[in-house]
Amino acid sequence: MAQVVIIGAGLTGLSTAYYLEHNKFFDYTLVEKNARPGGLLRSETVNGFTFDYTGHFLHCNHQLFNNFLRDVVGFEHLMSIARSSSIFSHNTYTRYPFQMNLFGLPTNVIAECIEGYVQRSTHTRNPQNFYAWVLKYFGRGFGKHFFFPFNRKLADYDVRRMHPSWTGRFVPSTNLEAIIKGALSHQQPTQVGYNSNFYYPRAGGIEIVIKHLCATLSGPIATLRSIAKIDPLTKTIFYTDGTQERYSTLISTMPLNQLLALLPPSSRMPLNQYASRLACNAIVNINLGLTTPLPLNWHWTYFPEPTYPWHRLGYWHNICSQMAPEGRSSLYAEFSYQPKHMPPQLVAKKTHHAIAQILEFLGLSEQHIMVKNILILDHAYVIYTAWREQNIDKILDSLRAMDIYSIGRYGAWKYSSMQEAVIEGYQTAQVVCKKEKSQWKRCNDFMRASAF
Repeated sequence: MAQVVIIGAGLTGLSTAYYLEHNKFFDYTLVEKNARPGGLLRSETVNGFTFDYTGHFLHCNHQLFNNFLRDVVGFEHLMSIARSSSIFSHNTYTRYPFQMNLFGLPTNVIAECIEGYVQRSTHTRNPQNFYAWVLKYFGRGFGKHFFFPFNRKLADYDVRRMHPSWTGRFVPSTNLEAIIKGALSHQQPTQVGYNSNFYYPRAGGIEIVIKHLCATLSGPIATLRSIAKIDPLTKTIFYTDGTQERYSTLISTMPLNQLLALLPPSSRMPLNQYASRLACNAIVNINLGLTTPLPLNWHWTYFPEPTYPWHRLGYWHNICSQMAPEGRSSLYAEFSYQPKHMPPQLVAKKTHHAIAQILEFLGLSEQHIMVKNILILDHAYVIYTAWREQNIDKILDSLRAMDIYSIGRYGAWKYSSMQEAVIEGYQTAQVVCKKEKSQWKRCNDFMRASAF
């Protein structure tokens, strides 16, 4: 029996193990259902092309994460990159963010955005859905031409049923002066937004971070370990291979809805019944290795209009030249879907149609494709619903009362970055070490008292 069991060897789980060992705590087991660690921070290499599980970039503005990158990965293995991103709508490219870069759009679109911003109703208190939040802070024009259609595609969910608490640092604010300047002329790239600058590995894709992190750990990672159920009363994990394992503290980074479904029924707080109330979409990540260079210089482009099935089109070779062989190019496209509404055969049909549209959009044909690599992310973007807003803290508190810490992007059911995954791993390790040391002290005190 290990004192601590960590479920999931993604960035959050591995970071927790890393900081446990920094605290001289080695009595843990780390289990992973996949054949190799990494979670969504994995990279696939095919015929000289490297593809990540969609775009994952290292945004750093916290000293702890800076130290982590320095000590674990090494900045000599990373490039510092200034974001180059755009929006494609009304048959033209504009710079990101849309709310500060209207130049080049049709006059009526610019007028609607400015008029809507000036006339917006700012007195609305605490908007309870994303639609109302956009109307308050940006106005109807910006909502119509970007925020509503884009976020509808991104989430594959009704924006009137999405709670706006996720927006925070992820949606840059604006003002009338910035809007007008951005409508009159092309603006130089600015430091607006959390992702204006980022780090990315010089070679090998984002999985290099995981490989370096795994190399620091002294303990093994038990891969291909799937869980059948968890009994929090006896603190036992039952694996699908028939084995079981006891624990004192459980740290779970698996998706929260899957964790809740593994728990037994409870009349006091039916956590396992809450699994179906947590909303999340899936993403098809289409990766193409191309025979020809592409003239576009963007790192990625957002597509709000329903004409295009994908919401983002990115270019791996522009992010890192090592992601494609010399003289070639590579790209990724993403589209979201709700698995309960789109069966696998329809997903495959939409994927095939999307590839044809990508080629048409870029002026290419099937003959230009050297590699197709289709990746499915069954948990992609957590949907912030009113139900989640009212219940997420209660659920996580109830789990902690049972010595289960559900953490990370999917464990805590939130929208967060790689920096936050590492910080949360650090914080959880600190709490667990303090708790376990306290238990050891009580146990040792009891043993000494029993000896006399």
